[in-house]
Amino acid sequence: MIKQIFKIIWSERKINIWILFELVLVFCILWFCVDYIYFFTKRYLEPTGYNVEHVYNINMGIKEEGHVLINNGTDAQKDSLVNIVWTIVDRIKKYPDIEYISLSSAAVPYSGSFMSNKASLDTMVDYIQFKSVSPDYFNVFKINVQRGQVENWNKTDNIVISGNKDNQFLKHDAKQIKSLVTGDNENKQVIGVAASSKRSEFDEHNPIVYTLLSTNDRETVYFDGIEICVRVKAEADKNFIERFTKDMQEQIAMDPYFLSSVTSISDLRKDFMKWNKYDNNFKSIFSISSFLFINIFLAVVGTFWFRIQTRRNEIGLRVAVGSTRMNIKALFILETLFLLLLASLIATPICINIALADILRDIGVPSIDRGEEPIRISQYFINYLFTALILITISISAVLYPSWRASRIQPAEALRDE
Repeated sequence: MIKQIFKIIWSERKINIWILFELVLVFCILWFCVDYIYFFTKRYLEPTGYNVEHVYNINMGIKEEGHVLINNGTDAQKDSLVNIVWTIVDRIKKYPDIEYISLSSAAVPYSGSFMSNKASLDTMVDYIQFKSVSPDYFNVFKINVQRGQVENWNKTDNIVISGNKDNQFLKHDAKQIKSLVTGDNENKQVIGVAASSKRSEFDEHNPIVYTLLSTNDRETVYFDGIEICVRVKAEADKNFIERFTKDMQEQIAMDPYFLSSVTSISDLRKDFMKWNKYDNNFKSIFSISSFLFINIFLAVVGTFWFRIQTRRNEIGLRVAVGSTRMNIKALFILETLFLLLLASLIATPICINIALADILRDIGVPSIDRGEEPIRISQYFINYLFTALILITISISAVLYPSWRASRIQPAEALRDE
């Protein structure tokens, strides 16, 4: 039968060229849809390294006179503001619904703030993400500290680090690092190693240096850049924002600071996803994929419907000489699969070269930013497998009805029509 199928495909080559062209084009587009969805689904399923359930960001505002003191005040006035900030923190901490509270800078997940600095270890030098945090930051976000203790962290020359997904930090095992040189040749002692984390579900795990935000740090007076985060007791989470605002608005209003808003980290996540256009990109990819599925289905149905009508005499003769209905169905299904196989063999090198040249990014199509990690050969096999399986499923589903119609043709009718 296979030899017969090759003869049929060759004899119908004028029509098959157009089918083949369409299948190659569809295979290429679907390849990159599969690549995009698989990559981000895999990354989404990787643990973020933290927990934001029942966590809220308390935003404090600063009156105009406060900005004057911060920018032009004396050291004594700024120290007074620092004391006010920590008094506000203590009052929030005593609120009965709150389990933990932390102060941080450029450290809250799903926020647009980001800080980096130079770090060096032996001969390795790179710019690493830095987060300035108070010790309870790890309790607020339930970040596991794999080595060391951070509860009594009180020295600014001590740091906590975390590695990438493989727990690598500047190409060293993070758990084995004892000291690190940061910034302008400042030697820091590593007192703890935290679990790796990432900015969001769709980002990669990157190394992080956690520095101490101490109680006498004047940076805390700038509430525009300081984050107050609290972990609320699970049973007190319902209506927490309304209840906290009502109970604490006056208590933590200490000139020049006032309560501006309370936002759940879950809401920050939604805004972050919109800001990074993840939702729009996924909608675009799924829309393109859905359009392709419908297009392939209708094209295969229409093509083979037409071919059945033009090959009625051939089908009738096959039935007359003993071909069963199952043989007729198998003939059309195998013919479709052979065309699909040929299309995939043509399309695969095209897809690989487009990926290597990064053409999609150049023309503004949503594509994958793999960073420094090159695409692996195994990923090409995965893309091929999933793309082929999808097209096989759609093509077989589409050809079933035309092949069923073909198997029902009576020899006498076919020959009479001829």
